[in-house]
Amino acid sequence: MRLKFRYKLTYEQADKLIEKYYEGCTTVEEEKRLHGFLSQVNLPAKYKSEQTIFGYFNERKNIKSFQIPGYLRWTAVIAILFIGAFSFQVFTSNNKQNYAYINGEKISDIKVIKTHALASLSDLTNSKNEMEESIKNLNNNNIIEQQLEVFSEIK
Repeated sequence: MRLKFRYKLTYEQADKLIEKYYEGCTTVEEEKRLHGFLSQVNLPAKYKSEQTIFGYFNERKNIKSFQIPGYLRWTAVIAILFIGAFSFQVFTSNNKQNYAYINGEKISDIKVIKTHALASLSDLTNSKNEMEESIKNLNNNNIIEQQLEVFSEIK
């Protein structure tokens, strides 16, 4: 059985790959080999800057992104649908109730409301004569003079 080390590079090969990397001519496979070489622990100090560059790429790969688990996503969707349905039911209900306030009391019985409304309308027709007399009195100059005299006497 023969073991093959993919990233085993000599210092000379690594120097050539680094030079080729800076020129922008390396392939993906060559960059992987270079990355493997620079990931070693005990390298000479001259490879420190390249280790920093490739170490930066390692850190970028290890950044964890925040993702909502699938079951929480579906739970949120279901909750939003329930809230929407409940809101629709509440705001569009056809349960409109008629009511009237008579002498400060809230009455919702439609028959009682109708009888009070008809009674108030009949009171209006009886007071028609009173309205006509009041309009005639407005045109009567004697009444206006009498009222002005009352106000002029007050000091």
